[in-house]
Amino acid sequence: MSNIHESPGWRVFLEAAITDPTERQRIARILGVNQISLIRWASGTSNPRLKHLYALLEALPDHREKLIEMIAIEFPQFRADVAVIEEMPQEIPSSFYAKILEAYNQRTKHLRIATIRSMVLQQMLSHLDARQDGVAIYASQCTRPLAGKKVRSLRIIDGRGNPPWHAINSNVRFYGLESQIGYAVQTKRPIVIHKHLVKKQWFPVNYSELAESIVTYPLIHANQIAGCMTLISPKPQHFNDVHMELIRRYVDLFMLSFESSDLYDFDQITLGVMPSSDVQEAILEQFNSRATQLIIEASNRGLSLTRPEAEKLLWPEIEQELLDMAASSCNGMSPATQPESCPKIITPSAYNLD
Repeated sequence: MSNIHESPGWRVFLEAAITDPTERQRIARILGVNQISLIRWASGTSNPRLKHLYALLEALPDHREKLIEMIAIEFPQFRADVAVIEEMPQEIPSSFYAKILEAYNQRTKHLRIATIRSMVLQQMLSHLDARQDGVAIYASQCTRPLAGKKVRSLRIIDGRGNPPWHAINSNVRFYGLESQIGYAVQTKRPIVIHKHLVKKQWFPVNYSELAESIVTYPLIHANQIAGCMTLISPKPQHFNDVHMELIRRYVDLFMLSFESSDLYDFDQITLGVMPSSDVQEAILEQFNSRATQLIIEASNRGLSLTRPEAEKLLWPEIEQELLDMAASSCNGMSPATQPESCPKIITPSAYNLD
């Protein structure tokens, strides 16, 4: 939000509303801010966050429609945001919590994991994209390192999406520190990007023009981490504070799909750099044949190797190949001539990368 030196109508209205000290104190309490903030907003010397503007409607319900009209003059998207928030339930249904708890308690281990992940992702998509504006959601898990080693990457494990996103649930992709996903995990905090050009500036190797708004939310349990939840939308400025609170709650439920062995202490996370999707594709398309070959080789030696066991052995091997490919493309090159996939010094100072 940019500063407006000529106070729009809503600021004049607010200034009149907070003239009475008792009323000013009441409004500040409802918005969760100090009274000085209200005075600064009214004078135009600072701007409130969107969540405070939404709360202002609740603090002054008798003037709700008038306030929406006036605020929308300065912030045109506000009217549409309010409509979306009012249309979208702001709580996860209690019946869904009951279903998740039932799946957690009644299913066997492997079926429990798959069921909870599928249920949470589908419910998230239905809830957060009820109008089917084109949101996609997918989860990435820390790639299990070899004994004594640290976590070097993340890998997509499941996803759901509405058009234009297709086959999200079957995507396979590795991410490292070159990505918004990797950066959220390494820094242990959510990262929100509202425009695809900002995404291109900070994380060019994962850039897509279809993805305007992107949220990456680390999957954290206490002081351990399992991976990252990613949400993308083709609309700029799509994810607001209400979305973020709902995402946090859904992440809490999604964490029930992880075993203790899937969680890593923060100091175990030392992400490397992964090559682009195009480079990864050439290796990942060989995954099925390589897994089958491992099973055949084990059988020839008189050993029994299941498909899940073969995949567990193969993922770290493929991860290392991709890490080596990314490193070889960057070593010995000056920053000016390095490809976009080479590591950048990323130091965004704000929660939102606007």
